[in-house]
Amino acid sequence: MTYILGVDGGGSKTLAVVADDTGEVLGIGRTGSANHQGLGLDRAMEQVRLAVLQAYATAGVRPEEVEVAAYCIAGADLPEDFELLRPALTDLHLAQREHLENDIVASLRSGSDRRDVVVVGWGSGVNALGRNAAGREIRFPALGWISGDWGGGGDLGREAIYLVVRGDDGRGRPTLLREPVLAAFDVKDVDELVRILYFEEGRYLPMHSLAPLVFAVANAGDGVARDLVERAGIEVAATALALLRRLEILDVPTDVVLAGSIFKAELPLLIDTVRCRLNEAAPLAQLIRPEVEPVLGALFCGFDLVSREVHGAVRARAKASYERLAGNAAEEVGT
Repeated sequence: MTYILGVDGGGSKTLAVVADDTGEVLGIGRTGSANHQGLGLDRAMEQVRLAVLQAYATAGVRPEEVEVAAYCIAGADLPEDFELLRPALTDLHLAQREHLENDIVASLRSGSDRRDVVVVGWGSGVNALGRNAAGREIRFPALGWISGDWGGGGDLGREAIYLVVRGDDGRGRPTLLREPVLAAFDVKDVDELVRILYFEEGRYLPMHSLAPLVFAVANAGDGVARDLVERAGIEVAATALALLRRLEILDVPTDVVLAGSIFKAELPLLIDTVRCRLNEAAPLAQLIRPEVEPVLGALFCGFDLVSREVHGAVRARAKASYERLAGNAAEEVGT
């Protein structure tokens, strides 16, 4: 029996799954962040190790039985990161061989098996990657504003505050964002909001936590919030089109995978804006929102490494078995 390991090591959590070569998920492990940029290398690798050993314990599998480990890790951004992470992962001795990718690759494989494909990830920040059938790959560095990024939940949250303040002081339009943003910070007015953000007086929320408020207010019809959501859609499309253009696949059938927490909500205005912009320049591109978790995309990367086809039956079996195991684990926690 061939066993394959997939690991999605993100900025907030690490998930590991081990499966057989039919796609049957046999074990799941979950721990904290695996991003060495925030934790340090040793602590990040310990989170990976513990997640994998949890999965192996559930499955009754030993590391030497696992043919390949596909690690898709947040913080694997620049060549220097790969040089640091590769030997550290090898030293964990969790499989016969290992392969490292940025975590955006797990998102790509969670949504598509096509060879001409682009993924745009919007979670707390932004990430994007594209591949073509000729084997060329382009990934944006995803280092925030210093690498030209705008978007994701963090930037949407900051923009919401910016628009609320300007709407309140007369430099901008009044917006229905005002009350839910003030409530989120538990303050009585905009002056107090500005003060606590300036002094960070104990009520400083992660900016990305405000993103759902933006979409809710936009769905309610607020013009300021709708303009912000449309701006977000234009940016997502611009990112996807840049990759399609550089890969020379604007005029071929292509999947554009929209991954990350932002795209898991009901966002008709955002999706419609992305679709409209794509249709103008890449009419054969198809928008995809993944039906499985990124950790299964990491698993499918492992299938690629051992030349196992990820056909529809494999995807369906992986999804069903993962959801069953995850559900069982949740029930055990609740009892």
